[in-house]
Amino acid sequence: MNRAFSVFIFVMTVAALLYIGSRDEKRAVKPLSPDGVAVSDAYSDELYIMATMFSAHPVLKPDLYFFKEKGKALGVQTRTVGPPDNNLELYVEAIEQAIAQKPDGLAINGLDPAIIRLIDKAMDQGIPVVLWDADLPESKRITFIGTDWPQLGVRLAEAMVPLIGGKGKVGRLGNLSQPHILAAMDMFKVHMAKIAPDVEVLPISDDKGKLDVAEAEANILIQQHSDIAGIAGFDGSSGGGICPAVKALGKSGEIKVVINDLTTTHIEFLKDGSAQYVSGQKRNIFGPLALEVLFDIRHQGYAFTSSIETDASLGIYQAPEKIDTGFIDVTAESVVEFQKAQEELLKR
Repeated sequence: MNRAFSVFIFVMTVAALLYIGSRDEKRAVKPLSPDGVAVSDAYSDELYIMATMFSAHPVLKPDLYFFKEKGKALGVQTRTVGPPDNNLELYVEAIEQAIAQKPDGLAINGLDPAIIRLIDKAMDQGIPVVLWDADLPESKRITFIGTDWPQLGVRLAEAMVPLIGGKGKVGRLGNLSQPHILAAMDMFKVHMAKIAPDVEVLPISDDKGKLDVAEAEANILIQQHSDIAGIAGFDGSSGGGICPAVKALGKSGEIKVVINDLTTTHIEFLKDGSAQYVSGQKRNIFGPLALEVLFDIRHQGYAFTSSIETDASLGIYQAPEKIDTGFIDVTAESVVEFQKAQEELLKR
């Protein structure tokens, strides 16, 4: 009896060890997402593409990086396409090529009305399209993810008023070719008239989204208005032109500067006193949200009508019309913590 019992225990132990080994082996070969969670390979053939006209601009680094990271977490393929810096012709070509690949979804930066026909073309071919950062609501896009640009104008105006004591001349720099930037600049003027009627908002200076042009325009603005009290910058390159111009003229702190986009350069401007306020966008969530919406459109399965296909034919999608990602306020007092975050991002 003792011998039989010992044999039984031996067999059961071996079986248990074999089971554990087999289980651990299966676990070991499963891919892991960036946060260490095992992901399925069921969607590994799916391709999602993110397109922008500023692929090399530091402002967009979080957008593109975290889009790819979200792809790893979902177990799908991702690509980012587009010219490095403000070339509309190459941007159109990049989107055309992306559509030709028949991806499972497209996340497009809606920077120019010229791409509306491409957005509509993709949608007509059954490729879901979401826009991020800049919206083109006249298109057939499903969702817009990003900043409420008129609200950016409100925030920059409200940041400027106490800095200049509610009076004086204020300039505006931004890329006039982009409707979302123009919307922010227009709202800045409208809101300023409401909260500080003694402030004179000067005509817009077009920096064309380029650093050298922005610096040249800032210099012209200051030369034409020697008594200027403040300047607001609206696109990712505006601050990079305004602050060097202000510093070169020895007017740091005298001319108050409020700017858009949280970059390492803009952080340095806050630290050296050539800028007093930065309105940061939550760009680290633009890419992940865009991909998640596209993925859910394919897989969520909650039909409003009899089927997802019927929904799509009626223009109904499992996604919101807009996702407002909000803002981050950064001043000289809070800049140190944000600098640490930017440095960590740049190491990735």
